[in-house]
Amino acid sequence: MKFNLRKTIRSIFLNGMGFIKTPKKGVHIINAHFITPNTVDEFDAEIFEQFILNLKNNCTLISIQKAVKLINDNYKSDEALVALTFDDGFEECYTSMAPILDKHNIKAAFFINSNYVASDESYQKNFNERINTYTKKPMNWNQVIDLHQRGHVIGSHSLDHLNFGEISQKELEFQLIRNKEILEDKLAYKCEYFAWTYGQFSNFPEKALEETLKHHRIIFSATNYKNYFSYDGQVINRRHIEPFWNIRSINYFLSVIKK
Repeated sequence: MKFNLRKTIRSIFLNGMGFIKTPKKGVHIINAHFITPNTVDEFDAEIFEQFILNLKNNCTLISIQKAVKLINDNYKSDEALVALTFDDGFEECYTSMAPILDKHNIKAAFFINSNYVASDESYQKNFNERINTYTKKPMNWNQVIDLHQRGHVIGSHSLDHLNFGEISQKELEFQLIRNKEILEDKLAYKCEYFAWTYGQFSNFPEKALEETLKHHRIIFSATNYKNYFSYDGQVINRRHIEPFWNIRSINYFLSVIKK
């Protein structure tokens, strides 16, 4: 009951504030996962396109490579610039999102867990329960490779989507190194981008940062969004926003003044 009340109050607040807020100038990196939390259906592409159109009304959409460069260069933008990233590698990233992205000439980044790609039903069940979604399926390797060949960035999200704050150093190293090896072998490229799972600082202690920096040039969180950087400039922060969220809520979250 208390949870539902808090949720209702939060929704009212975001809806009201989002009515008067608009995205602020600066570089914003969105961290999303799926179009809706439900089973994929025929309306998903429409929902995702409306999400893109709503963003384009107030922002300029840019690639993750450009966003990283502008942030690292301390670029002072006079407009709201938005880069899109999607974690976990769900099938709808390819079937429903990619055609809309291509239609609007937008390049996104997809952070992949290699063991989830083309996995069997047993593995998918465990994976989906671990990340609290129960109806999704992963891309296959042909789809991941095609996204890469179409100019989208493929980054690493660890091998099995484990919590780096809860595993041993040996397992942490294996999750990092093996996922990078698989992606680079499958796609014939250098995997430089990494986004840690679950996104909060408790999920990525100093030992994880130190090890990840040995293998990846750019590391992303999903927290501390008001600041461009965390961990003394070694991590770039993203804002968690899903395409099915109310546009007023999205405008509110993008209305922060970035530092």
